[in-house]
This record gives sequence, structure tokens and C-alpha cells, in this order.
Amino acid sequence: MFRKLIRASLFAALGMTAVLLAYGSVTASPAADEKLPDISEIMKKGHNKTEGYVAKINAAVKDGKWEDAQKYAKTLAFFGENLGKNKPPKGDAASWKKLTDKYAESTKAALKATDDKDAKALKAALNINCKACHDAHK
Repeated sequence: MFRKLIRASLFAALGMTAVLLAYGSVTASPAADEKLPDISEIMKKGHNKTEGYVAKINAAVKDGKWEDAQKYAKTLAFFGENLGKNKPPKGDAASWKKLTDKYAESTKAALKATDDKDAKALKAALNINCKACHDAHK
């Protein structure tokens, strides 16, 4: 009886490990039970001048806290990957796709720069042209 319990627990633990490893290899996208972040949430949490992820990334790098910068950049990249899945308030779909794809590339580049601890690449990646998208779609 005791051996069966241990064996069942071992198989359950191995199964959970396999699930976690499989989930970790998937790109950053909302899980089935997780809602897609909307445009407003992405902009407020990502780009607020003092509390947004861009500001937090820059502050962390300035203080030499690359691990913190990586954590914030990971969430910003998640936002970048999901922004285009929303419908813009105005403007055409082709423009929205082009601009949100560019935003996604920039946020991915920012994540890579924090992983590489490359301040110059990070600065280039975070030099996002907000006006182009806002003029066309806000």
C-alpha cells in the first residue's frame, strides 16, 4: 500500500514537471484562463512615465540591477507580443499590424538586451516611436 502511494506520488510529480517544462518552452502568450491585456492596460503598465515597465527597466539598468530589468522586460515583451491581438479604436488593419509588429520587435529586442546586459542595445530597442501609432490609431 505504502509503495503504491509513493509510486503514485512520483508519477504525479513527474507529470507536473513535464507540464511545467512544456509550458516554459511556449512563447509568452496568455494562458487559456488568462485574459488578453487590452490596449489601455498595455500602454498604462508599459509606458507610464514613472511606474511603467519602460521606466522601471531604465531605472533598474541605471542602478546595475539587470535581473530586475530582465523581469520588467519580460512583461513588456509579453505586452508587445499581444498588443496586435487587440482591435485599434481607429485606423486600418494593415497599419495596425505593421505598427504592432514593429512594437513587438522592439520589446523583444529590449528583452534580449537585458539578457545580454547591453545598455546600448537596450536604449535603441526602447526608442519606440509612439507618435506614429497614436496618430493613426488612437
